[in-house]
Amino acid sequence: MEHKLDKRNTDFFIQRVVLAQGQVIDLVCFDERDAVESIIEEIMTELQRKKTELQACPLCKSKLVYPVERYQINDMEWKVMLLCPNCMCKRELVVDRETVRELLKNARVGREALMKELDNMQKKNMEEEADKFISALFKDHILPIDF
Repeated sequence: MEHKLDKRNTDFFIQRVVLAQGQVIDLVCFDERDAVESIIEEIMTELQRKKTELQACPLCKSKLVYPVERYQINDMEWKVMLLCPNCMCKRELVVDRETVRELLKNARVGREALMKELDNMQKKNMEEEADKFISALFKDHILPIDF
């Protein structure tokens, strides 16, 4: 984050904030004391909150919302279709490039976690089936007719 100070007028000054993804915000400030830093902090917190809200469904509040479609509108904006797997709510939003990357990264991480959990469940089920089969074998519950 970069700050520039413009003190041409003593009544106010403009504080320019350049965000990491290239967005520029010009703040008109009337008090140059600590208020400027707290306002910038509030803006950054609000931007982070909005990014977090993208992955929450507005209807059922599920945190599992993920992107299903996306296409670039211009150099800075993307149109993204988000889907909630719980209630099948779809919504279309225009977001910046960094937000698209974040959504795709979160979807990939979630997909990998699901695949890992599926693999663990399959292994556990196979172990349980093998234990049941071995137990049935030792108790002579398996007959030639079973094959």
